[in-house]
Amino acid sequence: MADTSAIRPEAAAFANPQTSPERYRHRWEMPLVTVAYIISILVLILGLASFLAQEDSGAVTDAATEDASDFGQYALLLLAAPVIIFLTRFYRIAMDKANAVRVGPNQFPEIWTLYQDVAQRMGMENPPRLYVKNGNGVVNAYALSCNARYKYVVIFAEIALLMDRSPETVEFVIAHELSHHRLRHVSLWRLIITFLPNLIPVLGVSTIRAQEYSADRLAHSVCDHHRETISLLMAGPWINHKVNHDELKVQSEDERNEWFIRAANIMSNHAVGVKRYHALQSIDERGYKAHGGMF
Repeated sequence: MADTSAIRPEAAAFANPQTSPERYRHRWEMPLVTVAYIISILVLILGLASFLAQEDSGAVTDAATEDASDFGQYALLLLAAPVIIFLTRFYRIAMDKANAVRVGPNQFPEIWTLYQDVAQRMGMENPPRLYVKNGNGVVNAYALSCNARYKYVVIFAEIALLMDRSPETVEFVIAHELSHHRLRHVSLWRLIITFLPNLIPVLGVSTIRAQEYSADRLAHSVCDHHRETISLLMAGPWINHKVNHDELKVQSEDERNEWFIRAANIMSNHAVGVKRYHALQSIDERGYKAHGGMF
């Protein structure tokens, strides 16, 4: 039985993250995924219809017919998307594994212990493999899934180095990335149905942004250290411990609804810092009925 002592009381009352992670999704995530699914199906149907129409027309062609044929051929490339994405994921993780250090009981044991603890709180009996990679000054982490068996989490060394000074920061990052796996954001199916819509301005980044909000919400349910992590992302690993969180809260209230902040947020695949900070603070104050602003 997993230890639920570290699960936030309000989260347990809302939905146990071990058994009901779906309820932590941001309210915009699944509607946007549904739109992506509809667009992909429509493009595939129209492409097939255009291709068949070209076959029926035989040698009689004009500019419109040629355009329809081209559209049909490009649309049918969607059928190859699963294979392309499948192979690309294996190649990408191979590059990471070849240039990163795998975390385990005898390799960064403190990070390993924390990782196992967070995974247990989230109800993951066999968590993905964890790697630490040199980010060359970049603060980042991500989740990858090649298939149901091969799943990974990669955190950059710029985050891992905080383990001694601020382990709670590393904890929330780990919880966030595991949330992507728990909510199946990196599954092959999700990547396939969002492949084409991700090429459409605003729609693609909005779907990803909603997923990032969802991962924050699920991570929040098992880990109460989001303030430290957002200040890390906004100020970097060298001075994040000096950030005044009360002032950052005031800043997020003052700036999150400015028009150009909204514009920046709409065009971003992650919520901008002040909106992301405010979203997590709102959960602290109002519970999980609070959802981060998409616009």
